[in-house]
Amino acid sequence: MSDDNNNVAEAEPSLTFLLDPKYPLLQEFRDTCPGTFKHSQSLMSMIEGVCLALDLDEDKMKVAALYHDVGKSFNPKHFSENQLENENPHDDLAPDMSYHILTRHVSDSVMVLVNNPDFPREIIQIISQHHGTTVLKYFFDKTTKAKEDDFRYKTTRPSSIESMVLMVCDAIEAMSRALAQAGKFDPNKVINETIQRLIDDGQLDDVTMKLGDLKKIKHALARELEGVYQKRVDYDEAAEEVEEDD
Repeated sequence: MSDDNNNVAEAEPSLTFLLDPKYPLLQEFRDTCPGTFKHSQSLMSMIEGVCLALDLDEDKMKVAALYHDVGKSFNPKHFSENQLENENPHDDLAPDMSYHILTRHVSDSVMVLVNNPDFPREIIQIISQHHGTTVLKYFFDKTTKAKEDDFRYKTTRPSSIESMVLMVCDAIEAMSRALAQAGKFDPNKVINETIQRLIDDGQLDDVTMKLGDLKKIKHALARELEGVYQKRVDYDEAAEEVEEDD
């Protein structure tokens, strides 16, 4: 019986070939969206520490992180990380049009990966939930009459700890990069406020986890941010328990 189990385990396909820089889809993604690709690489690195802390499948999560925004390849210049200075097509668009273009990158990513037989359904599901039903706040704030719900992603909230980790790390990586460039970066504040915002917005309601796991996530992210931005992090503050409003 043990030999059979070992054979089954050995038969499980490896995902490491999807991380090979020479993999065709990855090469195309890098060439089309260089800024997004760099963000995805940073996210992949950030997620490694969280996977170790929570004992998650590292290869699966690294693939999800690396390809989570591959759908941006259809409209690369509409995403700030791929724009040159003074090159922003949204300057000439109404906020609701910008909203539709930007939020569709999730469904576009799913479409690309569904049509590629190399990607397991589980990874595609994780990627499909990385924005949940969050609000595209920048463009919502530019409107005067719209309701907040009109500017929410029309995708599913995280239903697993893997999807939740991708959502949290994605938001923190993007926020950290933006604030660091502006010289206003406080690692503890970014970690705590991002997670609390997602909790308050109900994005993590469908995920079952322990507060101890949340502490582990915060510790791992604090270490990563300290390494990347060379800012000292107070790990106790970064790992404070988040209290949900009843």
